[in-house]
Amino acid sequence: MQEAATAPTGLAGASRTPQGNATKGSLGSAVIRVSLGLTTLFTWFDNIDKDFYDGDNLPGFFAGQFRSAEEGGNGSSLGFVESILDATILQAPELFGWFMTFFELAIALALIFGVFTRAAAIAAIGFFGSLFLVYFGGEEWIWTYVLLVASSVAVFLDWGGRRFGADQFIAAKRGESPLGMIW
Repeated sequence: MQEAATAPTGLAGASRTPQGNATKGSLGSAVIRVSLGLTTLFTWFDNIDKDFYDGDNLPGFFAGQFRSAEEGGNGSSLGFVESILDATILQAPELFGWFMTFFELAIALALIFGVFTRAAAIAAIGFFGSLFLVYFGGEEWIWTYVLLVASSVAVFLDWGGRRFGADQFIAAKRGESPLGMIW
């Protein structure tokens, strides 16, 4: 009589079945994920309150980043970033404002509720990384953005802090997402 074959196990003893994959991600990563989401959400609320995303306010914000500190600006030093902003975002600030309104909110909610967190972590890396570049070399303390990028990388690498999020249930029911990049 043959014994039933068992599924191979991974590093932590989790099986390679959809149910075993659902438990990827640590509690610590889940705490970081929710913290990143809450930080992004509260910043979003503050930006909404200040009409930051309004097409009339965005150009002034970006201009202030690259104006010298003596002139009341931040004094950011990456001219190529300023050129990219001038050629893209500042050509349609109203459209970009609407996009950012929903993009930042989507990142925040995805991280808080743990849904599509690997994709949200990649979006957060790009978002916080772009803020780092905008503020680089100026008066603003840029290391906050380094910490936000590093935290987003950690969440992505630890399967989006899948535990205690919607992705844990999605993975248990459907298995891994294509290329493991969404949940």
